[in-house]
Amino acid sequence: MSTSIPTLFVLVAALASAPAFASTRVAVYAIIDTIEFEPSNLEPDRAWISGVFVLPTPVSSGLHEAPVRGHLYFSVNPSGPAATRADWDALRSVAGTGKPVGFGEYWMSCSQSRAPGFPHTAASNESNCSFEATVQDDRTRATPELYPISSSEGVVTVFDAGDDLCPRFGRPSVEIIAALREAHSPDAPRAATPVCAEWVGLVPSSQLASVFRVQVRDDEWADATEAMILGRLADVPGLKLAELSVQCRDTVCRLHFAFPTGEYQDATGNRLVADALDEVPGLRIGWIHSGSDAPTIDYYFQRRKTTPATAGE
Repeated sequence: MSTSIPTLFVLVAALASAPAFASTRVAVYAIIDTIEFEPSNLEPDRAWISGVFVLPTPVSSGLHEAPVRGHLYFSVNPSGPAATRADWDALRSVAGTGKPVGFGEYWMSCSQSRAPGFPHTAASNESNCSFEATVQDDRTRATPELYPISSSEGVVTVFDAGDDLCPRFGRPSVEIIAALREAHSPDAPRAATPVCAEWVGLVPSSQLASVFRVQVRDDEWADATEAMILGRLADVPGLKLAELSVQCRDTVCRLHFAFPTGEYQDATGNRLVADALDEVPGLRIGWIHSGSDAPTIDYYFQRRKTTPATAGE
């Protein structure tokens, strides 16, 4: 079930209203080898942080990149100098221990994004994009970037909360930490990565797109679910779409949105869509993908299909 209007616009994608699930708990996951301050350790203005890092995917919603070894070069964030330096002290205390940490707010204002098509002049300061930083492999030419706004938790050192295992979207923090440990010390012994019990019987987020492509359609369930989703979207005041496609198959639904302009998507559209799709009955949001050719965003939902073997679980 779909409607479509031809459209061609610039790159843009970001949720304007950002819930704090596990993969958005912090901006940067890291195992820090060393940290050096400039001009001195006494009230420093800049910090070189060296180790292995997992950064947010640019202009995304809860996604992170693969681990990268190198250096982050930060200057104090002027919105919270004391909080920045408190984080740096905490990071210094774990440097060289091999202990994974997380720091900084995942979200930043889209006005600070360096992604193609940004910043949008029409985007308000309430429009949020994922934090951006550069992992340097050469310390001789780098210029400092602003340290992220400090997380309300400060530097996170424990990743065993419910959303660390079972986020609504994005990779669980425990999986990100496991990949970080492997990249930092590939020969070290590993404990098994905890599994979210709620996800047993569901498709991993990274496989939703490929599973959707090969699934056949369960007409009864797909028709009812498409109608429910379209009904929710039709009831949203002020939502403007250049293209909308809602397709459900056996257990996975793909929702594709294109907005009239990148500015509208950034300032309003993504927030309205996210609000409309919050807590869809019977479905778990598994993946949000930012389009690359136009102001678009794709959502993937899935259900746990009840079978005689799993009924009553």
